[in-house]
Amino acid sequence: MMLPVRHMQALPDFFIDITDPRRGQGRRHSLPTVLSISVAATLCGAKGYKGISDWANSLGQKALVNFRCRKKNGKRVVPSLSIIRNVMVGVDPDDLDAALQRWTAIYSKKDDSLAIDGKTMRGAVAENGRQVHIMSAIGHHSQDCYAQKKVGLIPVEGTDDFKQTNEIKIASVLLDSIDNIEGVTVTADALLTQRELARYLKGRNAYYHFTVKDNQKNLRQDIAAQFQDRGAPDFTEDKCLTHGRIESRKIWVTSKLNDYLEFPDVGQAFAIERNVTNKKTGKSSCELVFGITSKTPEQASPRQVLTTNRGHWVIENGCHYIIDSIYDEDRSQIRTGHGPVNITRLRRFAVGILKSSGVKNISQKMRQISYKSRMIVDYLRMTKKYWSEVAEVN
Repeated sequence: MMLPVRHMQALPDFFIDITDPRRGQGRRHSLPTVLSISVAATLCGAKGYKGISDWANSLGQKALVNFRCRKKNGKRVVPSLSIIRNVMVGVDPDDLDAALQRWTAIYSKKDDSLAIDGKTMRGAVAENGRQVHIMSAIGHHSQDCYAQKKVGLIPVEGTDDFKQTNEIKIASVLLDSIDNIEGVTVTADALLTQRELARYLKGRNAYYHFTVKDNQKNLRQDIAAQFQDRGAPDFTEDKCLTHGRIESRKIWVTSKLNDYLEFPDVGQAFAIERNVTNKKTGKSSCELVFGITSKTPEQASPRQVLTTNRGHWVIENGCHYIIDSIYDEDRSQIRTGHGPVNITRLRRFAVGILKSSGVKNISQKMRQISYKSRMIVDYLRMTKKYWSEVAEVN
């Protein structure tokens, strides 16, 4: 039975309802303890099972109390490497995702926009020989991971069968796992600019913000024709220096195509011009992209549309890139069972915690907290200070 929110205090509490994949005989460490240690170790930069085990063995007795480690001969002991591996390989990814969602819902701020996108784990290969591909929903502002799903097999309704799927089909399944997206703007790249997804979002009282490219050829041509003679932009963003590049953006919006475009619930179409100059070489480039949103001009100004469009790339720059650089995910050799999906979920959870706390240098902060167990306890809200705050809210 799931614990009420008011009773969810320490991190292990959120894992109580997850089914333990291990045999009942010989369980020496509770599942919540193993998962909590795995989360905390990943927050400190542990890349895999061995890293998690090494980090756990470095903890002092006082720190082990927070993870509810069992006692042996008067001292608290941590799970072995084999136990950690077996748990991560066997735990149902949907159960782990739901538990981390509950933590995020309680301790993180709600985002007005969510970015959904997929990422291939190049070093991980599933049982069918294909590379593991993960789709995530990331908050634009908090950069928390709201949900994650493996792109692969999904159940056929009304039967015990499964069918192969792709990003397009898994998008609604991903969003189904998030309890409430009413009023939220969901952003996606051109692959997910699909009528079916647009209708799904309307059914959940959410908005869409899609990029339009040649996979929707007629749609793109119609929008491009409207903006062929653009005139003065509706909003121009100030130039900014980022990663050695001087960037500027302009946006044009229109609602004239709302009833003409063969796409449901269009509130505005837009064109964004992005000019980039490499500060070192002086080389410049100009890119023009088109898109549609279900928000009307009254609901979203040109500036807000541009901000939402920029926010979508947080999932690529603020999540995928960091995970690859810190955890070396593309070369990860974790392959067995649910291991790849569960490990990458912990990585997204860890990055989200630090990003939502305003940390700029993720790798540096992970090194700092790996040596200070008190910081880990604070980031994971494992003290009575945070429990009382939750109780007051709920």
